[in-house]
Amino acid sequence: VPAFTPDAYAHAGVAQGKLSEKRVFTSKNYNGMKCDYWVYVPARYDPKTPAALMVWQDAAYYIDRDSATVRILNVLDNLIEQKKIPVMIGVFISPGTVSESDGPMYEAAYLDLKRLALATGRPAPPLGKPVSIRSTEYDTMSDRYARFLLDELLAEVESQYNIRKDGYSRGITGLSSGGICAFNVAWQQPDQFSRVISWIGSFASIQWHPGLIDGGNVYPYKVRLEIKRNVRVWLQDGANDNEGAFGGWAEQSIQMANSLKFR
Repeated sequence: VPAFTPDAYAHAGVAQGKLSEKRVFTSKNYNGMKCDYWVYVPARYDPKTPAALMVWQDAAYYIDRDSATVRILNVLDNLIEQKKIPVMIGVFISPGTVSESDGPMYEAAYLDLKRLALATGRPAPPLGKPVSIRSTEYDTMSDRYARFLLDELLAEVESQYNIRKDGYSRGITGLSSGGICAFNVAWQQPDQFSRVISWIGSFASIQWHPGLIDGGNVYPYKVRLEIKRNVRVWLQDGANDNEGAFGGWAEQSIQMANSLKFR
């Protein structure tokens, strides 16, 4: 039976860090997209000393200290106290949404969600309501999300906290589409992020548009063919993880692991 390990629980004598209130960011890079984010500051953070950085996609999955599935905040507190990881600022970012007032961005996002719904047999979202652009952000193989992250949202965070600038001290993670997103950011900006955790990463053809942009399924080949990046990647998946519409998640993660090992 799956169970939490000891560091997932609050320990006596270990000071807890503080999670900020929800903040809302409006992106110029994504033409008015709005996203929620939270900043976690550990108790041992000292503004005089630059802290490491960890970025998490799909924020809502991680920010509940007493979650039944993931207890990241307790783990951060305990591992920092044990000096197993450095003092690090955590930035938790939710996927953005666009509304009808955002014009072409909304139209493109709605058509994209409708296409994905048809491919997976799910109902299409109602027209007119705000829609998530999670897949557009996370699954697209370009530097757009990396530029949004570095030039916009993290620039705002770094104006308030003392954060190290070297890629060695900065990590990024996510689950499923958030997993390929994390890898893509480091691949595009290895001098800014050199540590990646990909949970069941969607290295699949979700955002493949014929003649326009590749899908994430080509990443194993890009890793073998392109210049080597100084990036450490931890890949996790399960043998039965398979999404038929876009290929097998587990098989793609194995290909990624083999390509990284080869390179």
